[in-house]
Amino acid sequence: MGVSADYPVAIFVVYTAVAVAFGPDILREIRHRRSGAGTATVRDGRSKQVIGVAGGSGVLTGAVAVDLVPSLTVLGDVRIAVVAGIVVLFVGAGVRQYAVRTLDDYFTSAVQIHQGQQVVDTGPYRWVRHPSYTGGIVMYTGIGLIFNNWVSLTTIVGLLLIAYLYRIRIEERALSEELGEPYREYLERTPYRLVPYLW
Repeated sequence: MGVSADYPVAIFVVYTAVAVAFGPDILREIRHRRSGAGTATVRDGRSKQVIGVAGGSGVLTGAVAVDLVPSLTVLGDVRIAVVAGIVVLFVGAGVRQYAVRTLDDYFTSAVQIHQGQQVVDTGPYRWVRHPSYTGGIVMYTGIGLIFNNWVSLTTIVGLLLIAYLYRIRIEERALSEELGEPYREYLERTPYRLVPYLW
């Protein structure tokens, strides 16, 4: 089974780790809302909401699955699962923040094209088109590992992957239309969306 009330220290550590990992995204969203949308053109197709619903639904379903099918553990020892999950969570957070810092002012939680926006092909964008989404999926994989349940893990990652695939379709279409040939050339020379040399 995953972390339960029998492990109060582990619960505190997990909540703290999740807060630290997701903290930069939360703070960035608060700053963005306070500053307003600026001169960006929004082309989101409600993908931001889809990702939010997928992440929240996955975690809630994952938590329920721990009690419904407790025998389907990923790792035998819950302490190992917690440590492994936190490590994966922070690896994902590191990848995501690297991607966010590389985009700098161009990064937003919704699909938006800024006035004068240029194609970014440095940092992690040399290897994949959407490294911040790669980081997000890895982060939620860490949460799935913390639950230490196969149903939890596959549900969380599966729902988020579907949501990100929808976002990628929306985003690449919008960027191709708004940025034109420079972005289409980037798509050709960077064929991998989420995982280098795989997809």
